[in-house]
Amino acid sequence: MLEIVLLLVIILVALLWFPRTRGWLLEQVKTFSDSFLIRFFLITSQFGKQLTEEGKAEQKLWRERRLRDLQGLALRSRERYKRNPTE
Repeated sequence: MLEIVLLLVIILVALLWFPRTRGWLLEQVKTFSDSFLIRFFLITSQFGKQLTEEGKAEQKLWRERRLRDLQGLALRSRERYKRNPTE
């Protein structure tokens, strides 16, 4: 078990050593943590249990709008990164 942890630490340090992979790795960590927190909050919250059908439809529309906005932000971020990968 210790060997696996040590190997993972060595790989992580090697990935962080290079600036290009550092940005990619940090983006992956951020994506994972965001997804984890969203799922955690959805599972543990009681939100939505008291909503009417109209309220549920409105929440679905807002969720879709936020998803489109996030996809647009991700696309702009990728384009900006392609133009200047050192940031």
